[in-house]
Amino acid sequence: MAVNLVEIDILSTLRFFDEAVPSSHYHATAIVAVAGEDMAAGLLSHYLLEQGLEVEVLPDRCTQGTKRGVRLDRWIRTSRSGAVNYYQVEIKNWSAHAIGGRVLKVDASSDEIKAHKIERWQKEWNGSTFRKKGIRKVLTPMKPPAPNNRVEPMAIYWDAMHPTGKSEPLFSVDIENPHFPRVWIFSISAYFRELLASGIRKVKIEMNDTVARLNWLNRLFKLQ
Repeated sequence: MAVNLVEIDILSTLRFFDEAVPSSHYHATAIVAVAGEDMAAGLLSHYLLEQGLEVEVLPDRCTQGTKRGVRLDRWIRTSRSGAVNYYQVEIKNWSAHAIGGRVLKVDASSDEIKAHKIERWQKEWNGSTFRKKGIRKVLTPMKPPAPNNRVEPMAIYWDAMHPTGKSEPLFSVDIENPHFPRVWIFSISAYFRELLASGIRKVKIEMNDTVARLNWLNRLFKLQ
C-alpha cells in the first residue's frame, strides 16, 4: 500500500479543537469523522518513532475474534531490539467542542495547563478504572494479529490530561485487571503543545484513509 503523508499545522489544529474558535462551530464532528482516527494513530506512531521504536499501524480489525462483542479502533505494533508489543487502541477525539468539553487556550500558562490536565483526567478516571463505558472497553482483551506477543491496552484522547499535570503526552496507569497490569494513555493536545514548545509548528504523518476521503471530496465537490 502506498504511504500517504499529510502535513498538519499544529497551531491551527490546536486552536480548532482546544479553543473551539467561533468559525469552527458545527464542523468538529464532521472533521473528526474524516480524519480523527487516522490523525490520532499517526501522531502516536510519530511520537513512538521519536522514542526509537519501530512502529506499524496495522490494517487488522481489533476485535475479540467473534461476530459480536467489543470492537476497538486500531492495532499498533512496536518493536525494539527484537521485543515486540501490540497495543489494542481505542481513540476518543473529545475536545472543547464536545459536551462537557473545556477550552484550553494555546497560550495558556503552565499553571492553567496543569490544572486543566488534572481536571480532565479526573473526569475520565475514578481512581481504579475509566468512568465511561465507551473507553473502559479498551480493557477487554482482543484477539491479537499474531500469537505469543505482549498485548497492552492504550487509550488515545484529544484532550490534554495527566494525573499530576505533567507535560508528558504518554503515560501509564497501574490497574487491577486479570488481563493487564496497566493501561497506557496518549494525549494529542499534550503532544502538540510539547512540539510547539520545542519550536516545531508542522508535522507530517501517515494518514491513508484521510487522503482517500479528501480525494473523494475533491472529486465530488469543486470550489468555485
